[in-house]
Amino acid sequence: MDQAKQPSFDIDRMLLFTTLLSALVGIGLYIVLYLTMAGFGTLNLSGHLMGRVGLFVTCGTLLIALALALTARSSTITTTSLTGSGWFLVFGGIGLLFPAFAASAAQESVPGLTGFGGVAGALFLLMAGSLLLQAERTVHEREAPAEDEEN
Repeated sequence: MDQAKQPSFDIDRMLLFTTLLSALVGIGLYIVLYLTMAGFGTLNLSGHLMGRVGLFVTCGTLLIALALALTARSSTITTTSLTGSGWFLVFGGIGLLFPAFAASAAQESVPGLTGFGGVAGALFLLMAGSLLLQAERTVHEREAPAEDEEN
């Protein structure tokens, strides 16, 4: 194989996949925690630890999405199979906000809910989704002047 035909390493696509995978893991952790709380009412020490891990995973998702939004250079993140992938994170964050807001709005405190930061994790996912959508828009805007110059 010569140099022109070798596949190149695309860091933007890698960051996009990493963001989507870590968001999926974070959403899964929070769903398990909310189902545990629905079944048993409170979280034990392992549940609190799992909640902290979920919070750190969603915070990492936000940081990776921020890096992608600031350095989006490759048009590979705007392919038809990946376009609009930030909406997955936005809807996942909205879905996680409902149980967190419902439990915080209750008259009685729900033990363990504020201990793992469900609201913060959901907000991290909302912001990460909007950053992915901004990265896609940035790539579209960078390509648009090049298309206008060709015509």
